[in-house]
Amino acid sequence: MNLGHRIVASLAAVPKCVALRGPGILGLAILFVLSLTSTGAGNTVREHDVKAAFLLNFARFVEWPAEAFSSSNAPLVIGVMGESPFGDALQRTLSQQTARGRPITLRTISENEDGSQCHLLFVSQNLAPSYEQILNRLRKAPVLTVGETTPFAKQGGIIEFNRVNDSVRFDINAVAAESAGLRFSSKLLAVARTVLRSP
Repeated sequence: MNLGHRIVASLAAVPKCVALRGPGILGLAILFVLSLTSTGAGNTVREHDVKAAFLLNFARFVEWPAEAFSSSNAPLVIGVMGESPFGDALQRTLSQQTARGRPITLRTISENEDGSQCHLLFVSQNLAPSYEQILNRLRKAPVLTVGETTPFAKQGGIIEFNRVNDSVRFDINAVAAESAGLRFSSKLLAVARTVLRSP
């Protein structure tokens, strides 16, 4: 297992550490991963390994309303809409993982679908011109929307990835999350770059 894969595996295990050692572990582990996102020819792969690990942990540190699931053991569905930037990183990261006691299912979602069959929907940057339309279709639906191009959060997306120097950070639109009926762990809010609390 190379360094990048070990980093992803370490971050994927963070929730277990939190349960054992307290709330500071999540922030420290995420910041450790961010500091290792380096520049160079392999940077794109490393960056999306980190983002894949973030998606797993978003699923673990966000609470969906009970009615978002068809049953108590229904899977948590993570969808990717648009051109996936992950390669096999997301499938590898999510394989055999669980979130809040549920198995995780990964799906590809076409631009023509509304994405409401997902619990977490990553919207690729190639769809940036359609962000507003896509997000309007999902307004108030219990779907955690994640994008990686500004102004995703300001247009109503819930989480927006950002590159800050050689690190991956994220902003949270708390107003959009509340409208969707989603509750964020204070641990996740604590490591966000910005939490938007007004429209």
